[in-house]
Formats: sequence, structure tokens, C-alpha cells
Amino acid sequence: RRSRAMNIILYGPPGSGKTSVGQVLAQRLGRAFVDADILIAARAGRTIPQLFAERGEAGFRRLEAEICAELAAQSGLVIAPGGGAFLDPANRARLECTGPVFCLRASADALLARLHADGGRPLLAGDDPAGRLQALLAARRTLYASFPAQIETTGRSVEQVADAIVAQLAPRPLTVDAPGLRHAIVLGYGLLERLPALLAEHALTGAALLVTDENVARALDPAPALPRLVLPAGEPHKTLDTVRLIYDACLTHGLDRAGLLVAVGGGVIGDMVGFAAATYLRGVRWANVPTTLLAMVDASLGGKTGVDLPQGKNLVGAFHPPALVISDPLTLATLPPRETAAGLAEVIKHGLIGDAELFTALETGPAFGNLEQLERAIRVKIRVVEADPFERGQRGALNLGHTSGHGVEAASEFAFLHGEAVAIGLSAEAHLAERLGLAEAGLADRLDRVLSRVGLPTRCPGLAPERIRALMSADKKKAGGRLKFALPRRLGEVTWGIDVDEAALREALTALTALAA
Repeated sequence: RRSRAMNIILYGPPGSGKTSVGQVLAQRLGRAFVDADILIAARAGRTIPQLFAERGEAGFRRLEAEICAELAAQSGLVIAPGGGAFLDPANRARLECTGPVFCLRASADALLARLHADGGRPLLAGDDPAGRLQALLAARRTLYASFPAQIETTGRSVEQVADAIVAQLAPRPLTVDAPGLRHAIVLGYGLLERLPALLAEHALTGAALLVTDENVARALDPAPALPRLVLPAGEPHKTLDTVRLIYDACLTHGLDRAGLLVAVGGGVIGDMVGFAAATYLRGVRWANVPTTLLAMVDASLGGKTGVDLPQGKNLVGAFHPPALVISDPLTLATLPPRETAAGLAEVIKHGLIGDAELFTALETGPAFGNLEQLERAIRVKIRVVEADPFERGQRGALNLGHTSGHGVEAASEFAFLHGEAVAIGLSAEAHLAERLGLAEAGLADRLDRVLSRVGLPTRCPGLAPERIRALMSADKKKAGGRLKFALPRRLGEVTWGIDVDEAALREALTALTALAA
């Protein structure tokens, strides 16, 4: 459970500057700097080369794991783990939950020059240090690329690299500025630990109730000073019966019209708490603290709230924007990989409808999740919401993948996570758009490749297409009793409000659910 001041972790290949940059960064931020290799050497009473020679790499890694566990139990540090520390997933998981990891990168020539000047690197000892370095970089390429926050150090001074990290640490204020739906957003590392102070800074005072779910309550420690209600986790609990529990808790804790509800969790919690805020005493203020990727880039924005009925998703709801959205990427480190991948469905959708550069980065770049990428994904939705606050036109573009996806999600009886179902819906609707001659040739295959690259499904073999079609008709995104689709034309261009021929739709759903030959 994380509630302490965050650490800052610097990682990267040998020679990337973890120690020199860490010392400067710690001085600027008024923190202590810890070099894990120095701690290891002090603990063993040996230099690192001596440790390798006497105990071998396996013995060194055991001691390194002990040091990583001790550092993860501390807070407010700048930490430089050894270059191989995160080869052990347990080391990475322990430290990554305590603060952002910045992966320092440099060209092989720059690394080699620095290592020659430094000396004493056991992994590069021998007659061919350049060859050994190239082999090490190749072996760890996937590991280095798995960190969203990448800092290039080639041609930069230590001070310039520290400047770049300080800039990445600064919170980013954003605003949805739409009539009747205005809300402020703060995006930044370590915001959850400052939750009560942030609420006060935005004049959100008075009696408050924090609402979260069992999963978040186990993984995090959101604002222990606030009274809280812990609800069962998951879409099946997104019902009017659960909202009644929120009403009861509001009454128990004395919330009046000046009170505040605080939602800490994913899209389900945000939707329910927002709906409760919209309807309790005919409307009270609320703050949304999304803890999943899907919620950060989509569900927490735009002011739509609601709950499900047995007949379909979000059939009861209201437009009631939060007074404040607080998005802390550190909460994403607590998510299982499947949940992270599910959130990427909305990021890919946003790239497809409004940011071709973001989409391209997802095709070929390192892992998604640094502040700049999150801000880009958030800004796509902000632009659409501001152009069409109450879903009377352009906001229909955000339904891309959802008309089919909601049918898949319900037909699977929620075996698919929402983001997984949206991914399947994105693929289905892109292929449908190509069949109808709306989308440029090859767009659907390109979309399928990026969905697969991040670990998302594009098909749902075994589900009944007739069942998906029936459940799509229960979806709220209908006009005049007919389904309306948002369909892509090319990267950055989506057409919405499209009527689709029933035969073409059934053909697409049959292809979607067909068992592989």
C-alpha cells in the first residue's frame, strides 16, 4: 500500500549517467541520493568487481535484491539501481510502485566513451568492450523500452538531463472548458499522496466522503484522513442498488448540499459516484481520482455519469462534471498487466480519431504512459467534449468501437474487460468501414497490429453473433430506435452517426466471432 512521499528512480544501461544525474537531481529537489551499487559494496565490504569475481553474478544479484527491497520500504529518495537490477521483475515491481522510473538512454558510442572514462565495469571487462556493450544493449532492449519515461542523454550535460527530469515531474494543469461541463484536471506524479491538500487548494472543503472499491483499497491508501466507503469491485456492481449504498453513507456522514464526494478508482467507481453526486440532494460537488489508464484518458473526462440496468450499460445517467480530476500515473504501477492493456484500447482509439502521431508512437515506440503521452490522449477527448458537450454531434466520434464493444462485453457476461471489448469493437468497426468503402484500404489491419502489439484481443471466437447483435440494440447510443455507428476513414478522421446496413453488420459480427480454421 502506497501513501508515503514518492521516490524517483533512475534506470538505464551502464554509462547512461544514473549516478551523476541522480546526485544533481537530488540536490535540486532537496532529497537524499542513493546509489544501490555503493550500498551493495558497503554491505559486502567488497568492490563490485570483487563481488563478481568472488560470488559470481548470481551472488551479486541476491545481495542486490535485498538492497532493492530495503530501498522500496523508504520514501522521498532519488534512487539509482544498478544497470541489471530490473532484470529481476520483483526488484522492478517493488521500486516502481514507490515512484516514477526514468530510463536514461544514450547512443552506444556515448555510453562506451563514458564507460572508458569511468572504468571498473565488470560486465564490460575483456578484450572487446564495444562488442560486449552492444550485446548487453541488444539483450536488454525490450527491458529498456518497457519504461514509458525515456530521457535521452546523448549530447546533453548532466545539468540538462536533470532539467529534463524536473520538467517531467512538474504537474500539468488542464481544463475541460465547455458550457455546463467545465472541470479542472491536474495530471502529475505523486498527486494521490497530496489528495487532501489538493482538494483544499481547489476550495473543495466541507464534509467529504471518499468512495473506492475493494481492489483500490488493497493496493493504495487514498487519503486515510477522509471517511470512506469501500464498494465491491467490477462492472456487475455498477447498479442502482450500489448507488443506494453511496446515498446511505452520505447520510451517515452528514453530507449536505455543500458536501463533497471523492471517487478513487476506475471508470465504474467514477460513473457511480458521479451519478450519486448528480442525484443526492439534487446535486453535490464531487472530485474524480482515476486510478486506471482507461479512466484517466477517457471515463473521468466529459461529465458523463451513470449506472447499468439488466437490459444494458449506462441506461441511467446524467451529465454532472466533477469539480476536479486528479490523475496520478503512479497508481498505474499497481495495475495487473491485463488492466493496463485494457486501458490502451481507449488510448489507441484517441490516436485513431484525433492524434496520428500518438497512434504511430503506439505502433513502434516504447511503452505508453509518460506524462506527455497521457496529456496527448487526454487532450483528444477534451477537444471533442469542448466541441460537443452534450453529445449532439461530434462527440459521437468517441463512440468508435463502443457500439460493437458493448455488445461483445455483455454477450461475454463481462468475461472481457471493458477495454478488451472496446478493442474488439474497434477492430470490428474498422473492418466494417473498409467493407463499406468508408475507410482507406489497410487501416483495419494496421489497427489490428497495434492492438495485438499491446496485448489486446481483436476477435471473440465462440460468442454468438446473434447475441452480440441483440445486446447492441440495448445500448444507449441509439437515435430514433436505430443504432448509430462512429466509423474511421483514416488516421485522425472519423465519421459518426452512420446507419449501417443490417446484412453488412451481421457479416461483420460473424467474422468477429468465427473460430479460427
